[in-house]
Amino acid sequence: MVDEIIVGLKDETMQIASQLVRGPDHLQIISITGMPGLGKTTLAKKLFNHSSVLNHFDKRLWCVVSQTYERKRLLTDILHSMTNLKEDKFLELEVEELGEKIYKNLKERRYFFVMDDIWNVKAWDDLKMYFPKDKTSSRILFTSRNKEVASEASSDGIINELPFLSVDECWDLLQQKVFGKALCPREFQDVGKQIATSCKGLPLAVAGIAAVLANMEKKESLWQEVAASLSSYIFKDQDILELSYKHLPIHLKPCFLYFSAFEEDREIPVKKLLSLWISEGFVQKNEDKRSEDVAEEYLIELINRSMVQVAKRRSDNGAKACNMHDLIRDMCLRMAKDENFLKVIEE
Repeated sequence: MVDEIIVGLKDETMQIASQLVRGPDHLQIISITGMPGLGKTTLAKKLFNHSSVLNHFDKRLWCVVSQTYERKRLLTDILHSMTNLKEDKFLELEVEELGEKIYKNLKERRYFFVMDDIWNVKAWDDLKMYFPKDKTSSRILFTSRNKEVASEASSDGIINELPFLSVDECWDLLQQKVFGKALCPREFQDVGKQIATSCKGLPLAVAGIAAVLANMEKKESLWQEVAASLSSYIFKDQDILELSYKHLPIHLKPCFLYFSAFEEDREIPVKKLLSLWISEGFVQKNEDKRSEDVAEEYLIELINRSMVQVAKRRSDNGAKACNMHDLIRDMCLRMAKDENFLKVIEE
């Protein structure tokens, strides 16, 4: 899993890590809840790779559920995360065969299973028979927008609701995203703190605005323009995310909108994506570069602007698979519809 900058949440990390490695010996469900963009998945990834978790559990498993899911696909994802075998190894197996493999692998083992972005308790009900209830202190971790999912799944589960970042934490995150390890110049500090305050404690909003600032010429007047426009934005309408789209170069906009054609929460193979962009005519011809290289540069720029996330990396650290945060995808669908880019037909 790809490392992300995490600011704040130190207390939450220690608290939830303790819940995972201590407590009752029976199977227990721990939940991280909160609105989109607060960092639930980011925190879950940090916990998944936390030293205390690595030392405590025999098996670690991960799957992304999302609003619509297919049970066989979830079971395949779980087996893939547990065994590192290619997913095509499991495609010919029936649901019960997949479930039996998971059960046998976990029997008498202490395991840690993350169900990321679970919208309805039915997803857990569809899977729970494949997870042994031995007294091995195993743990299930949900990330969800809905606290009711956690309470419905277990009467003795623990629910952790993520707080918003403080203004100082937003400012710290904004500086790291824009300047990296370098110090923020003094002339940007007042306007920068003003922008950080406007992000309302939401890490995703900070990341989106930071991507705009990082790709701008470093002039205080330009930052003032961003700060002035933010004050008129209505946050709940996601206008703050649309600002990132409006600042995209012309050649990147169709590439970004093309993500609206992909299924929610699915990892998109980069090689396939770049080929589709080229065939659609989105990639400008360059006599000195292959079309594939130009397309990859487009993707890297979208990643650097926090519009697209890296899901998997190649051995050379390049992006192997990518995806999109729910809030960004919602905005992408809306912009694609507004600009008549494509129409999503829901059954």
